[in-house]
Amino acid sequence: MYLKKALPAILLFLVICFLFICPSLFAQQPARRIAILPANGPLGGIENRIADNLTGKIAGTSGITIIDRASTERILKEQNFQNSDRSSLDTAARIGKLVGAGQIVLIQVTAGSYTGHQQADGNVTKNIGTVVLQADARIIDVETAVVLGQPDSNFQDSAEISETVTKKGSNGVHIGMIQTRPTPTTQHTTGNDPQVVQNNEWTKAIEAVTADLSPQVVKVLSGAPGPKAELPLVAGIANGSVFINEGTTSGIKAGDNFQVIRRVDVGLKDPKTGQPITQRQRICTLIVTNVDESNSSGTCQGGLPVSGDVAEPVQP
Repeated sequence: MYLKKALPAILLFLVICFLFICPSLFAQQPARRIAILPANGPLGGIENRIADNLTGKIAGTSGITIIDRASTERILKEQNFQNSDRSSLDTAARIGKLVGAGQIVLIQVTAGSYTGHQQADGNVTKNIGTVVLQADARIIDVETAVVLGQPDSNFQDSAEISETVTKKGSNGVHIGMIQTRPTPTTQHTTGNDPQVVQNNEWTKAIEAVTADLSPQVVKVLSGAPGPKAELPLVAGIANGSVFINEGTTSGIKAGDNFQVIRRVDVGLKDPKTGQPITQRQRICTLIVTNVDESNSSGTCQGGLPVSGDVAEPVQP
């Protein structure tokens, strides 16, 4: 009987202990950073509208962060990528690295048209507008320049623009001494502004294609390589101790060891990317002695670390 009454309190105690002992289990994983871009194909205007619409549908999805289009376009303009063909894997991967994306979603319209035709039935003639849209979303991993998936979507729809009813006239007839007057052929047309109908059909097509593509893109991204966990960085030296910018919230505890690494420019540039070539230089081994929620400190055996050096965990 006593155990039954005490059971809720025991369970609450265990839950509280578990939360404090294992905070890292409840830490939110970093979201994938993606960029959704048009491929700059012949139908670039439609690709832009699809990219914007798809962004709106995927935005807010758990585990995915979409890089702002305006920021992306600004960076591409600075690097002279704003008008380039982005369909090649190498180009897409380079763009992804420039904007800080883990994956690029490249929108390409493979077919897009709007045509009008007439449809006659007796004395009624209808003007019909038909839109056709085919597009795909190529999902490229920036690190490996590999296509992770390429979902596609097709849409076709027709809408009535106007309807014309033709009423045939007569030549007149003799009825005894009376001659009836001839009546002219008349036409009566009703309908909508052709441009409005065309705009509405394109909007409907883009909405349908992005509604079809968005769950497929999210599914591919869910299996994509996740973002690498950021390593602690050296903040500097104070009171004889080396400080790093991570603490207990990242699972660091007293006694942990870190290898402090610095990327050193060797004075050469990659002939393909133009970026400086660097090498890893081991500076020292940091032994953590004091830990706070957001920082840790300790002694460093070896060279002298500086702010910005990376602290890589050393497995025991």
